[in-house]
Amino acid sequence: MNKPDKVIDISAWAGNWAFRELRYGKLPALKQRLSKYNIVKAYVSPIEAILMQDPMKANLDLCESIDNLGDGFFSPVPVIDLSFNNWEEIVELAVRRNDIRIVKLLPNYHMYELTEGKLAKLVEYGSVHKLIISIQMRIEDLRGQYPLMKVPDVDVMKVIKVLSGFPDQTFIINNCYIHEIEQVLYSLENAYADISSAEIQDVLSYLNQKYNSDKLLFSTHSAFYFPEGNVFKLNYSGLDTEDLNKIAFKNAESIGL
Repeated sequence: MNKPDKVIDISAWAGNWAFRELRYGKLPALKQRLSKYNIVKAYVSPIEAILMQDPMKANLDLCESIDNLGDGFFSPVPVIDLSFNNWEEIVELAVRRNDIRIVKLLPNYHMYELTEGKLAKLVEYGSVHKLIISIQMRIEDLRGQYPLMKVPDVDVMKVIKVLSGFPDQTFIINNCYIHEIEQVLYSLENAYADISSAEIQDVLSYLNQKYNSDKLLFSTHSAFYFPEGNVFKLNYSGLDTEDLNKIAFKNAESIGL
């Protein structure tokens, strides 16, 4: 078993989910669990922002909770709803703080079509303020969603088409299935994919052999997932130390995380 030198979690969640209790939904519990596996930094978004009509309050509450911890383990990833006219206020929040490097979009939960026109202004801000834009493909597998609230996954091919129009902007595609990761790695030079929902046997060795490890990022998708599943993908991958460290933290550091 080959373990990485350290790990950066580029997509975690904290807060309360309406449909089930999350064991590690609170920041202190989440930090304790992640730290157990040599995760030294976690980029975390507010769960409440997924369903709130306006995500701003959830973003502010998360920032306050992180500030109260005061140890630098968490970096906030605010959620932006591009269908709201006030979304630029969230970018202003990111600019005011020194610890925000990523902003996250959830087109399916916020019920808008991701288009070049919709994304262009945010990319402008991203270019000026060195922000990475994250696109969340899903929160929960369709089979596990609450029966009265089925939210379709984001269409990866439509996302790829839109992102290809902004070759100078760095994007992260979060919570991809294996076929989506392959499509992203094959189609885009400016996008990274996380491994949190890639579930075939020896998935990291497979992706490394087919595409290399340069655009893969580690994510637990906690508190929705238990972190162990993705930690074990690293520890039991069979990758050499260099490729293992790329996925665990070096690729993240290369884009300023």
